[in-house]
Amino acid sequence: MVKKLLSLSIAVLVSIVSVQAQGLQRDPARHLFNRNMHAAKAPAKVASLEGTTAWGYTESMDWGGLGVGSTGVVFDVAIFVPGDGALKGTTIQGVNLPVVDAGMSNVSVWVRKSLTGANLASATTDGPFLVNSYTAVPFDEPVALPEAGVYVGCTFTNSTAYAIPYDYYGSSVANALFLQWDNGGWGDYSDQFPPSPMQAFLSGFEMPDYSVSIASVGTAVQMPNQTYSLPVTLSSTSANQITSVDVDVTLNGNTESKHVNLKTPIASGFNQAGTFYVEGTSPATVGEYFITVKVTKLNDIPYEGEATGRGSVKNLSKLVQRHTVVEEFTGTGCGWCTRGWSGMEYMKATYPETFIGIAFHKYNNTDPMYYANYPMLGMSGAPSCIVDRKEIMDPYYGNVNDVLGIAYDFERLNNEPAEVDVNVTAQWNDAQSIATINSNVEFLIKPAGSVSVIYVLTADSLSGTTTAWKQANYYPSYYTKEQMSDSPILMEFGSNGKYGTNPVGLIFNDVVIGSSYNTNGANIGQNVDGEDYDAGSVFEGSYKITQPSKATLKNALHKDLITAAVLVVDDETGFILNAAKTRVAMPDAIVDVIPTTANGLSTRYNMAGQVITTPQRGVNIIKMADGSVRKVMVK
Repeated sequence: MVKKLLSLSIAVLVSIVSVQAQGLQRDPARHLFNRNMHAAKAPAKVASLEGTTAWGYTESMDWGGLGVGSTGVVFDVAIFVPGDGALKGTTIQGVNLPVVDAGMSNVSVWVRKSLTGANLASATTDGPFLVNSYTAVPFDEPVALPEAGVYVGCTFTNSTAYAIPYDYYGSSVANALFLQWDNGGWGDYSDQFPPSPMQAFLSGFEMPDYSVSIASVGTAVQMPNQTYSLPVTLSSTSANQITSVDVDVTLNGNTESKHVNLKTPIASGFNQAGTFYVEGTSPATVGEYFITVKVTKLNDIPYEGEATGRGSVKNLSKLVQRHTVVEEFTGTGCGWCTRGWSGMEYMKATYPETFIGIAFHKYNNTDPMYYANYPMLGMSGAPSCIVDRKEIMDPYYGNVNDVLGIAYDFERLNNEPAEVDVNVTAQWNDAQSIATINSNVEFLIKPAGSVSVIYVLTADSLSGTTTAWKQANYYPSYYTKEQMSDSPILMEFGSNGKYGTNPVGLIFNDVVIGSSYNTNGANIGQNVDGEDYDAGSVFEGSYKITQPSKATLKNALHKDLITAAVLVVDDETGFILNAAKTRVAMPDAIVDVIPTTANGLSTRYNMAGQVITTPQRGVNIIKMADGSVRKVMVK
């Protein structure tokens, strides 16, 4: 039986995702508020092919359906089957096809080296197809699985709106869901939806006693000479359950052997995974140190294979508070985006100091708050969000697919130490038409490469009386407030709720009204070369953003409720290193453009030794109250 990789088998509410134009959605009928309905559901039926083993990314028999909200659509669905490791030397005999649309037609299965390449093997089938069941489809000529791996997939025309099966309670897994519809181009949806239950029938496979690889080694961030705790994720296709792991950990030229008893054993079978932690003492100086982890024993038995991974330990010059950025893709035309509104409102109220919300309305251009210049950041469905540009998730259920699970994910990522300290000030000009945003970025470790300083203006308390300002809301068509009673805030969008109409008038917060991105989605703020900076170095920048020109939005602004945010992004990883926000001060306000540091600020000089009261382009010298001196570069 096929096992599931990184499963989160939690009986919870699952999000419904709709996207711009004809985009991918989850079946709203599977969005269960009555948990008992799930318990009463019959299990899926399993098909088999004699003499083979079924390989896939999940063993779940509880499937939901994905679709684009219409029928008569030609879908292509695929998973990637690796040809190395435990699967090396096997042969693909056919495809185990999961079914949620019994009326689908023009059905074929196939194997390809690339998603757009020629078929190495293919077969057609007329069914019969049974909902929530597998259909075994053999190939006339089997395919030897190449070591580089292949894509196994199917093509069909749907008769129901949500015809693509997915693991309803699963979590996202790499290479487990590739899709296109009506030949519109392939997309990798593995990081946005749980796995496809599709399976490949393999012959010549014998499950090894132990076959593991290190899927990832994390990064530990702390001060020098402190205990680090580094997450290591182990992937296994083994006949035996794994209860303990021995590893050699090499850091800064020193190797230590460590024995770890797993709190949760890694089950036997395909594509099993578990995470454990290795601990040690970080080096004595500030900087980044790479760390190598090598598996030496499993269950106290020497491991003969090769399982090595690399992570890093980063020692910072000081610890500062992280401010976590949640960027949400939304729009008034998206009927499920009331869910995103609910999640963002909850976080704004719950984490007022550390939450930086950025809602870019890009779903429909009839939206009065539509803003085209913001990049999509890998998101294809609305509502969705990305947290610190590290993980894409639902802005209400988060990655854990639970009621307000976004709070769990926010807290988890917000607890990571920040690698830069960011301060920001901002002020309107006399006409209140242009906001000048000043950034102050102190590096707490030498940057690995270049970083981008991004400037964003967001507005709170936006609303209007015209139809265009109304938010589409699909929930009252499906649920009453009482049926959604276990979903705070969101339940008010059900029929009988405070917001239980379609469309509904709302007050919008954290809405993007300007940024340092141009029309191509490229940042034209500042790009900082890390070679010029060490731990303790400070970068200072400034950027001007003009208020929106569109009268509908411009007239809705409250100038005293505009927030300026500065995001510092690692250009190599794309992750946000840290961020800061502040209200844009009114013209008659006094703004200290030189933020006070922990040491206190004394005097600023130019390179000629003259005292200056504001930053000047070039090198500025700052003498701190404790007598220390800093050089900062102002661009």
